[in-house]
Amino acid sequence: MSAPRPPEVIIRSAQHPAVKEARRLEADAGARRKEGRAVAWGRHLAIEALAAGIPIERAFLAPGVEDDAEGERLAAAIARAAVPALRVAKALLDGIAAGAGDQGIVLVLRRPSMTLDDLLARRPTLLLLAHGVQDPGNLGSMIRSARALGADAMGVLEGSADPWSSRALRAAMGAAFHLPIVEAKSGPLLAALRRAGLRVVAAASAATTAPAGADLRGPVALLLGREGAGLPPSLLDAADATVGIPMQPEVDSLNVHAAAAILLYEARRQRDARP
Repeated sequence: MSAPRPPEVIIRSAQHPAVKEARRLEADAGARRKEGRAVAWGRHLAIEALAAGIPIERAFLAPGVEDDAEGERLAAAIARAAVPALRVAKALLDGIAAGAGDQGIVLVLRRPSMTLDDLLARRPTLLLLAHGVQDPGNLGSMIRSARALGADAMGVLEGSADPWSSRALRAAMGAAFHLPIVEAKSGPLLAALRRAGLRVVAAASAATTAPAGADLRGPVALLLGREGAGLPPSLLDAADATVGIPMQPEVDSLNVHAAAAILLYEARRQRDARP
């Protein structure tokens, strides 16, 4: 007869050093940026991170996560990847990131490093840029649409949320693990894009040119601004062109993610129709 399995050790104290460390990272965007780390939770994100080869420092697994087939496969994949794993009570997972307990998994990972020079060396032809987009859900959704609609990368400019916060990663649904993301200041970024031959097309509610009337076929960076306020005049003046999305007169503006998806789709449509 085989020897009985030893009882599973389950961490139940919020003062455990690894749990405290994960909570610190979740709460502190500055620390995440400085240390190049992030917290992600949920089964889908864990599968995407493993598939993309994202370096994972630690996994926190709830007891019984293997009780269904998906959880069993995920736990086995984490073990094969030699990721250090701790068993943690569901309440502690929720203490790290609200909602994580039901999914049964939290990851602490290394965020990929992508500099502006790295990006330009890839000779991108379609970029999405976000300036001052403060809602992590909007920013993550923009990253998801950028990947889905064929953008080469996402530029996150000053005033925006951390694209590697757990909320942004949840909204991106794994796209952040595959799409290059560059965080940069708008001045140096726009200057570098122009030197590389990309036009900057900015979204502006007052613009009279609709997306279909703009030439988005060549190398272009689509620039969108803060929810409600939009882009500051300095960036609108710096753009090569502006576009506005036609709306009903009684509607003031679109959600910034919806506007980004419309512009990305139009760029994709024009490129697919190009002889």
